[in-house]
Amino acid sequence: MSSSSQVVVRQLNREDLDQFRTLRLRGLKEDPEAFGAAYEEISQTPDSDWLKVLDDSHGSFVLGAFDPNLVGLVAFSRPPRIKKRHKGHIWGMYVAPEARGCGIAKTLMLAALDRLRLVEELEEVMLTVVTKNSAARNLYLNLGFVPYGLEKRALKLGDQYLDEELLSIKLLD
Repeated sequence: MSSSSQVVVRQLNREDLDQFRTLRLRGLKEDPEAFGAAYEEISQTPDSDWLKVLDDSHGSFVLGAFDPNLVGLVAFSRPPRIKKRHKGHIWGMYVAPEARGCGIAKTLMLAALDRLRLVEELEEVMLTVVTKNSAARNLYLNLGFVPYGLEKRALKLGDQYLDEELLSIKLLD
C-alpha cells in the first residue's frame, strides 16, 4: 500500500457506485462494532438509495481515497431544515485493513474538514465513535474534535452493548 501522499481523495459520484457499495458493505461486515448501520440491512438497499447518498444534495457528500482502487470512505450529511443547517454529521468513516497505517484516515478527515470550512453557514460538525475504537477516537481528538456527550448502550450487537462518544468540532472561530 502506498503512503497517503500518493492517495487521491475525491468526491464519489454515480460512476463510483459499485466500488462505494462494495467497500461500505465490506466495512459493515468486517467491522460491525464500528458502525451504527448493520450489514444485514444495508446489503438489501436498492441501487436508487445508494445513488441518493452519492448525489450532492443539501451539501452532503461522500469522499473516497483511491490507491488506485477505492480503499477509504468518509461521508457528510447536513439536515435540509433551516434551523438545523448550521450543523452537520460525519459518518461512515472506513479504511480497508490493508490500507491502514498509512495516514489515509487522517487524509480523508482533513479533506472533509477543509471542504466543510468552505460551506456557507455551516458552523459545527459532529460525529460519533464507539468508545472502544481507540484508533478512531484518537484521530478525531487529534484533529480538534471535542467530546460533548456519551451515549451508553448506543448500539447492540448480538448480546453486546457498545457505548458511543459524541464529538464535535467548531468550524468558525
